[in-house]
Amino acid sequence: MKKLPVFLFLFLAMLMVVPADLHAAKRRDVKGTIYNDPNGNNRLDNNEKGGQPATVWLYRVLPNGRKRKVGKVSTDAAGNYTFKNVRTGKYFISVRYNANKFAVRTRTFTIGGNSDAPFNANIPYVTPSTANRYPQLTPTPNPANLDQDQQTTPSAP
Repeated sequence: MKKLPVFLFLFLAMLMVVPADLHAAKRRDVKGTIYNDPNGNNRLDNNEKGGQPATVWLYRVLPNGRKRKVGKVSTDAAGNYTFKNVRTGKYFISVRYNANKFAVRTRTFTIGGNSDAPFNANIPYVTPSTANRYPQLTPTPNPANLDQDQQTTPSAP
């Protein structure tokens, strides 16, 4: 029986271990704050506070253009929310503000790269009369049903 050269043996052994690491999807947390933006600059400034209660949905945009609901969370007392371990891909966030029941969605954004840092997605609190100040937000009638789930009603959580 012929013996394999040592380098060939090591190379074959590496092939059995490395593929799992090469194909592992990078995951990051997506976190943000629903905040009051009295100066209207679309940034959470040091003097501005979160605290707006809201329900927040995360949607993934699939390669075929369809949308898939990834998760739903409620903000904490400071207006913060987090989606843990979100994999690489295209996403958008949909928000229903509890105070006025108004709902918006964000533009699509991409989670990717080699960073382990959380992806920050702070969203200003808006009303029907102030929504036009924020072109990155689009009013939506039903934030819980943006993946075309026909069994979800407009008032569904």
